[in-house]
Amino acid sequence: MELRQMESFVAVAEELHFGRAAARLRVSGPPLSQQIRRLEREVGAELFARHTRSVALTAAGEAFLSRARRALAAADEAVVEARQAAAGGSGTVRLGFAGPSSNRWLYATSRRFRSRHPQARLALVTGRFSGELAEDLREDRVDAALIRTPVDDDGLVVHELARQQLMAALPEEHPLAGRDRIDLAELAHDPFVAYPSARMALMRTAVDAACLRAGFTPRTEQEAPDTHTLLSLVGAGVGVGLALEATADLGTPGVVLVEMTDPPVVPLALAWKRAAANPVLPALLDAAGVSGADTEATVQV
Repeated sequence: MELRQMESFVAVAEELHFGRAAARLRVSGPPLSQQIRRLEREVGAELFARHTRSVALTAAGEAFLSRARRALAAADEAVVEARQAAAGGSGTVRLGFAGPSSNRWLYATSRRFRSRHPQARLALVTGRFSGELAEDLREDRVDAALIRTPVDDDGLVVHELARQQLMAALPEEHPLAGRDRIDLAELAHDPFVAYPSARMALMRTAVDAACLRAGFTPRTEQEAPDTHTLLSLVGAGVGVGLALEATADLGTPGVVLVEMTDPPVVPLALAWKRAAANPVLPALLDAAGVSGADTEATVQV
């Protein structure tokens, strides 16, 4: 059964006259009559009661009409949605992110995306570290990612969004927890809670590098798979750690964040594949406020 047959049927049903329906469809009468006959054979019932000067819908025709109209409307909607998807107006873009330290940016960008592009969908993918997210981008498991830099940007566009300071995360009973500011070297003899070194966690690299600049190698007591766990372990007295200033929003019980003199700074960046093919990606870049030269290497709406 073809859509053309349904269009012919609906035209005759609405005009109740083969001549007027043929004029509406811009076809001649005999081919229209043949299409209706073929449709009736496929349905297995007469859809019209034909008289010398008029035509009327049969009971089968009445039942078929509403469904035929829905089918034609669905076909029209499919065409519109396909065109919107091709232009980036609908469809899904997948954004990977690592940890709660990017929550403020994530919340604001998500709201702008949904406000400006209501027909498109932003799918959030978490549970990964920055190095892993960079691999996810290269393997097309996500379309864009919030990552900590530096990363190997071969094949990627990396746009820096902000910079955040690292702070000392101390158990509330720690001798230095009441200080306004400390030197990182003062934690040289404390056990550390750290991110896993085996999962390409760039925060682990940043923390280790900061400790080395302060003159010591941190003694890792326990590794934590995410920021929430790291802070919980610190609060439980397992050790100390370094956390981004934005983690203060979490308000983890038993944890005190203390500023450091000459604090290490870790950039937050939005990255995407240089040869990105997802037509919805520019909608995300628009919501993120990324424009200009950075978008030239990606698809355009």
